[in-house]
Amino acid sequence: MSEWFEETFDLDIFAGRFQIEGRSKGKTLRGFVEVAEPRLVARVLRALWEYRCSLGGFVESDPNEEDRLRAWIEQFTDELENASSLNLDDAFKDFSSDTTLPKLRASIAADLIAEKPDVAIDRVHTYCVKRFRALLAHRGTPVNSSSPLHAIFGAYGKAVRDESTVSAFVLPTLRTQHKLFEGLNDARNKCSFAHDNDLLAVSEAQFIIDCVLASLAFIERIEAARDSAIAATDDGTSF
Repeated sequence: MSEWFEETFDLDIFAGRFQIEGRSKGKTLRGFVEVAEPRLVARVLRALWEYRCSLGGFVESDPNEEDRLRAWIEQFTDELENASSLNLDDAFKDFSSDTTLPKLRASIAADLIAEKPDVAIDRVHTYCVKRFRALLAHRGTPVNSSSPLHAIFGAYGKAVRDESTVSAFVLPTLRTQHKLFEGLNDARNKCSFAHDNDLLAVSEAQFIIDCVLASLAFIERIEAARDSAIAATDDGTSF
């Protein structure tokens, strides 16, 4: 069991956090289902189901019972997918025709779902650089290719302020995001696979990622509202 999880998912299934009910195989698996990222649990259960079906002796002799079990596992894993707390679709957008973007987003999602935020740090940084450069280019404000992430975000924040895109109540909080992206930039350079570094502790990497996801999701809402206002103006609609 340990080898299967490690080979299939690079996962230590017998890690202490999964043994909340006990150390047996069954109790460890139940603990994993209870505490792990729901989308990861869904992937594991689907793989286990396929493995089970490949072992002829474990398939139900009654076809109706086998169909019932299959329907149950499909419903349960679908529910797990929808229960995920990772707002990846809200934060990471397919915002350009850049052919590397879908691969970048897929790579980030795979690591975050697999609970490897420490591994994802450098690609999250890359996405943020791409996104804020694109937002500034859309405003006619190109960015020097050597500018670090927090400088790029600083330019974006000034643009949002000058456009009065957000209220005065939000601006102070938005300004603090400059330090967040400075921290992400520093973590990328010193604690990620971008260079020959020791990785950031998983809990710390997850905290940074959670903050970045929340910030990106809010920025996408800002941009959606801005685009809607521009479209309404172009249509001659008053608002």
